[in-house]
Amino acid sequence: MIEFEKMKNIKLYQTPKSLRAYSQIFLNLFPILYAPYFAQICYDSHIYSGYIVAFIYSVVLVTLDNIQEDLENPFDRIGEDDVDLDVISEYNDILA
Repeated sequence: MIEFEKMKNIKLYQTPKSLRAYSQIFLNLFPILYAPYFAQICYDSHIYSGYIVAFIYSVVLVTLDNIQEDLENPFDRIGEDDVDLDVISEYNDILA
């Protein structure tokens, strides 16, 4: 029963809505707020360096957001690290 309750808590736990909203707002405002900085990088050094830095920042932040979203529900069977409770299909050959 204790293990069942632990699994139930893992299933029901989610990132707080305020933190999720903050991360979404930050991801959308980040390129706008830092655009002058990226333009200054382009002006000071090679023309493509500002684009590269902006691209790397965006990829890292979006990747972290996707990881956070994937880790919220380990029972949705989307991804390789999810919990698979369907053990019958795994042991069908042995049981038959």
